[in-house]
Amino acid sequence: MGRNHNLAMKGDTMVCETEAVLRAKPRMRGGTIINALVAIIFFGGLAMGIWWIFKQVGTAGEQYTTAMVNTSHKASALKCQMNMRSIYQSIQMFAMSDGEFPATQERLIETCGSSRLFRCDEPNAPPYVYVPNQSPDMPPSNVLVYEPAPVHEGRSAVLFLGGQIAMLTPEELERALAATRVQIRQR
Repeated sequence: MGRNHNLAMKGDTMVCETEAVLRAKPRMRGGTIINALVAIIFFGGLAMGIWWIFKQVGTAGEQYTTAMVNTSHKASALKCQMNMRSIYQSIQMFAMSDGEFPATQERLIETCGSSRLFRCDEPNAPPYVYVPNQSPDMPPSNVLVYEPAPVHEGRSAVLFLGGQIAMLTPEELERALAATRVQIRQR
């Protein structure tokens, strides 16, 4: 048959040597390329899944951080407005007992009992400014106490003579202060 087979006896059976050699060595035909492609696809999909998870966690963390910062700014603005409300109540009590508003900011701070009411919680925020020389019979749109720096998203807390509290831009605050100065001069 063209092929030279050496026959050998193995136990009771006769085995061709060539067959024995072929059985001992595993065949490697084409399976390695398919295995490599399957492994690349599997590990690529796994890497994409992990990347997607990290991306989602990062986005959620960013959204949480932004929400916390916004909440902090809103809480700070609310605290300023509450401080202004407390200052207004102290001014009203002073006016009821003395018939006029405090003459100076120092006298107003003594009346309020705490200088902590005159400072915003925002970092580097300057103390509030009291506009003296006013009386209860002046226009309610006069500025009574204001925050000199716009520390609340570009706005300053302002207490008006009528008890209203507003958050004004620097331009709006300047206009309100100019109108108040005119009213004080006309008095």
